[in-house]
Amino acid sequence: MISFLIKHKKSILIITLAFFIASIGYIGLNSYNSGAFSTNAALVGSTPITYRDLYKATDAQARILRNNGTDVDEETMHYLQQQTLSALISEEVLNQAAQEFGMTVADYEVALDIQSSPAFSQNGQFNKQAYEYAVKHQLGVTPAKFEEQIRRSKLANRFRMALYSIYKLTPEEVRFSYQVQNGNLKNFEKNKADFEKQLFETKMETAQRAFFDDFNNRVEIKTLLKEQA
Repeated sequence: MISFLIKHKKSILIITLAFFIASIGYIGLNSYNSGAFSTNAALVGSTPITYRDLYKATDAQARILRNNGTDVDEETMHYLQQQTLSALISEEVLNQAAQEFGMTVADYEVALDIQSSPAFSQNGQFNKQAYEYAVKHQLGVTPAKFEEQIRRSKLANRFRMALYSIYKLTPEEVRFSYQVQNGNLKNFEKNKADFEKQLFETKMETAQRAFFDDFNNRVEIKTLLKEQA
């Protein structure tokens, strides 16, 4: 089970976190410093990530897995909890960084996401009553809280895309990396597309890791989950 989750952890994290069932996705990040027991699961600077939000997000992921016929045992829940906390930390870091650069998400963008979601539609049209009922009774939050979560997710993703746009692969880089990895350029054209995709993902992961390391040098990130277990 855990090996399956590790293999597909990116897909799982993209499927859902916290309040974005069937609509919004997140990314992951390894935990940083552990600390003393608290009602908070983590701190990013002075901003807390509460156990309430962590448990809601973890339960949402577990529910997705169960609905897809996957058994979720205690070990799996522990793994999901760790990955979920990493994702929530990541989102908070990206939001703080985006705000530092003056990035924003307009109200109409949030409204568009909500009104275009099939989860809140009846007969192909957005239904306000269905939306408010689903948010309150299925997700357990107010519409205002849900909309703020959408805004945060979109803002985090906007900064992530801006970060990624700085790092572009050149044809020469792809060719050189392929030759270094394989020792020659045999079948380069045949394998170019797949190799370039893998190289880009590796480069983005490295860039993101470097960004988070730099951020953590300026803003302390504490994870408190271990003491709670």
